[in-house]
Order: sequence, then C-alpha cells, then structure tokens
Amino acid sequence: MGGDTRISIFMTGIRNMFSVHTRTMEDMDFHAVRLKKTYYMLAYTVELIFYTVRGYYISMPGFLFGFSCRTIVYIAHMLASLLVMLLWSDHFRRLVRGSVVLMACGYVPCLFLPDGTLRLCFGILGNIGLGGAVTSSRCGFAFACNNVERILGMVVMFFSVAFIKFGKSQGLEGVFPSKVLPLVLLALLSFCLLEFREEDFDVKESSTKEDARSLYWALAYFIVYFAIDGYLWGLVTSLAKREYSFLFTGMILGGLILFFMLLVLKLNPWHAWNIFFASAITLGVFAVLVPSIGTETPLYFFCGLTSMGWPLCIYMLACIQHRFASYRLLKKSTIVFVLLSPFTTISDNLVEDYFPKAMPMVTLILVLVTVVMLLMLSPFSYRDLFSVGWMKELTQKRDMTIAEDEQGDRDMAGHKDRFAGYDLTPRQKEVARLLLRAKTRRQISGELCVSESTIKTHTSDLYHKLGINSRVELFRRFGVDEDNHPEEG
Repeated sequence: MGGDTRISIFMTGIRNMFSVHTRTMEDMDFHAVRLKKTYYMLAYTVELIFYTVRGYYISMPGFLFGFSCRTIVYIAHMLASLLVMLLWSDHFRRLVRGSVVLMACGYVPCLFLPDGTLRLCFGILGNIGLGGAVTSSRCGFAFACNNVERILGMVVMFFSVAFIKFGKSQGLEGVFPSKVLPLVLLALLSFCLLEFREEDFDVKESSTKEDARSLYWALAYFIVYFAIDGYLWGLVTSLAKREYSFLFTGMILGGLILFFMLLVLKLNPWHAWNIFFASAITLGVFAVLVPSIGTETPLYFFCGLTSMGWPLCIYMLACIQHRFASYRLLKKSTIVFVLLSPFTTISDNLVEDYFPKAMPMVTLILVLVTVVMLLMLSPFSYRDLFSVGWMKELTQKRDMTIAEDEQGDRDMAGHKDRFAGYDLTPRQKEVARLLLRAKTRRQISGELCVSESTIKTHTSDLYHKLGINSRVELFRRFGVDEDNHPEEG
C-alpha cells in the first residue's frame, strides 16, 4: 500500500469521526421499556454488580499448590462460562437452572465460612455457577432486551458499581456490605434468571460473512477497551496516594455523559468512543508528566471518566449480537474472546511487575497506537459497525416492542374481531395476531407448538386471503406504522 493510499485512508477516518458518525439514533425513549420483562435487563445488570461485590467481599486470599486462590476461582468461572456457551441452544432452561443452583450452593456458605480450603471449595462451586449465570444473563441481555433497556441497564450498573467502589474506598464495612448486599443481589439475580423464557429469545438461525464482520468489529472494540483499561487502572492502583473522590467523580460524570449522549441526545455510539479515547490519551499524557506537574489528581479523574468504556462496549456488543449473531456465530466469537482475553489481562501486569517506571509511557503509546489504528480502519468499521443501517435496525427493534405492546392492548380491549370478513380460519387468525405483535416465525411456532414450515404455510395462506404480499402490507392494513415492520422470518 502506497504512502498516498495510507494518507487517504487516514483522512477518510478523520472525516468519518467528525461528519458521518454524527448520524443520530431516532425514536429512542423510555416508552420502549417493558415493565413485565425487566428481568432480562436486570439479570445482566445485577450479575455485573454482583461480580464487583464478589471481588470486594467474597475474596479468596492465599495460595493452593502454589497457585493463587483468586486465579483458581477465576479459571473455574471462565471455563464454566465457556462450557455453558458451547452447550447453549434454543432449549436452555436446564442450563440456567443448573447455574442458579450451583451459584447459590457455593456462594451462600462461602459468605459465612472463614478463609481456608473449605471456603475455597465452595468459592469454586459458586464461581462455576456464576460462570453459567454470566453466559445466561448475557444471552438474555442480547436476544431478549431492546435497545433502550440495554442502555438503562448499563447506566444503572455503572452508577451502582461507582458507589460500591467509593464505599469500599471509604472503609465501608460491616454486615450490610459483606453479607446482606451480596445475598440480596444473589437472590435477585437468581429470580431474574429463573424467569427466562425460551420463546422470548429472538435469534437468527444462521449468519452470513457480513454478519460475522459486524460482530467481530464489535468484539474488537470490546477487547480494545479491556486491553487499554488494564493499563489505565494499573497506573492508578500503583500510586501511593489515593484520590478516590476524584475517581468517583470521573465515573459519575462518565455515566451521565453516556446516558445523555445515547438516550437524551440520541447520538451514534461513536461519539462516546471519541470521549473515551480522548480521556485515555489525556490520562496517559498526565501520567508521563506527573513528575513535572507534581500532582496525581488528574489521573484519578480521567481514569474514572474512561470507565464509561465498560458499559459502552458491553451495550454495543449486545446490540450487534442481537442484530447479526446466530448461536453458532456467538459461540465462535466467544471462543475467540476467551483465547484473546489472557493477553488483555496479563500484559499490563507484566509491565507493572517488571518495568514499573515504563508504565506511563507504555500506556500512552498503547492508547495512541490504538486510536491511530482505529482511525485508519474507520471506513471499514463505519460500514460494518457504525453504519446508519445498523442504527435503523436498532430503532426498528425498539419500535417493534412498542408495536407489540400496543397490539396486545388492542386485543385486551376487545378488538379481536378485526379479521371478520376475510374468511380466515381460527389458526390463521392466531398467526395474524402474533405477526402483528412482532413475533418471528420461530417464536410463533414455539407458542403454537407447530413447526416453522407450518407457520410459513399459514402465513402464505393468510396473505393470499387478505390480498397482500408481505408483513409490511399486513401492518399497514391493520393500523401499524409501516416503518416499524420487522424482518420476515
């Protein structure tokens, strides 16, 4: 590739950052939140909060056979999460129930046992269950939540974690944080997971190469965040001074920025990534200049601000999974992440342990190189990840949850005779109602206990009797906005 070509690609990336990515996400509002199905949003939200609490109040100090106990329980957690993902299918309730049982049987005794081998054994059992719970809640977050629910869930999670971290930094101890809070979160997480219903999961049967590119781009941003985050937090935790109030302020500001950008201003997520990268570069610059400026306070503030990348990358990856991933593709991407995750969690520790003085400069170089690479590849990431087409899909999914609720309200209001005069069979009327409630053929086949091919036949006969050719026309015929139609299938 010639020098002119590289410069052209780089300048295209700059233009994309400041012009193309200003496209907004339309029709994002709180009406999309489904109160009767909040357990899908809460499951992943509570799981992430519980994961933080676990690290603070269910710690595993000591060593066993020369290995750190924390490393042992982490490996158990990762292997269980991977195993459940590989076993995941349309019939997942046994996996969910088994995970809940193991999680409860492990963590509840672990909370009350003293440090030792027995506590470690229960801790391993609890982490195995938590690994399955992570996979289960993550799938629910991706395939059963809508766009607005995902944003709200991540914002709630982020603020909760910020307060927990601040409370721990201020020496908050006692029965409530060490016993009551973990038990409440564990009970809430278990309740939400046990409410999961297979028919609520809207998953593609197969994915194309284009789908895979979009998912892997989202996964790349996910991995990039955690790779950078390890170095940023390594800078802060290695300092002798503890400015947790500035860290807390930065996290709260980051959460507010994320909330207003995505839900109030309805901006493309690319803007939030710009703020994350700018904050990371600023943190790296301050870390290098600390000996000259004589204060470490900015490091804590900008470290807290960059934490907004955590909910952002989780939210975006879940949206992409919902739009593009089949279970098969999801399993492949999970294996890729598991293989790459050690590099994102170990490299910063190696630099911190063996080259501590080089940590600030290595962090700054890593962030700068990452940002330049992403700018160079921006035309491709825009096409596959931040495109208007992707944003349109997200808003369509959001609109369909409203259409489903509105159609359900019409049914409850006694308008079930709206198909009179079309000579439809009772089964065709059932299929028509479910189609108008934004159900996919897979969901309808599960609800009516018939095959998808049978539903396809009923749909064709239904369209023939109504004199229409698509679901767009079905929605238009019965008073649903034609722009809100879902994909056929």
